[in-house]
Amino acid sequence: MEGDKSSKKLTLIKYFANYCEICQRTGIKLEKIAKEYTDVEFMKVESQVFPDRLKTLTSLGVTKFPFVQIYRQGKCVASFSTGPSHMFIRRVRETLDTCEERSGQEWNTFECDFSSEINDNNIARQNIGLTP
Repeated sequence: MEGDKSSKKLTLIKYFANYCEICQRTGIKLEKIAKEYTDVEFMKVESQVFPDRLKTLTSLGVTKFPFVQIYRQGKCVASFSTGPSHMFIRRVRETLDTCEERSGQEWNTFECDFSSEINDNNIARQNIGLTP
């Protein structure tokens, strides 16, 4: 999941549950988006892979399904969930576009403004073995 921490490449992780109908619908649409954003790495994580799902997902900030987190240089820079699949997909596109358009200075400001949240996410991922 981490990749090269010096890379400017984005990684999008979609958390989902097999029983979730919206997750199933957004999955197909997300595959189409992946073809549009070829510089973004897309990953999926099914909620059942975690032994203590509720505690683990809550520690990562996952509040409901489907849920997306976007990483840049090993840091979570966006996380969200929305309702219907058309709103979910719109939010994914808007967020990816915003991330791709940010300048280096804007990223520095972002990381300063959200350093506490970024640090909390890093600690949560370390606690469940998702970071080196």
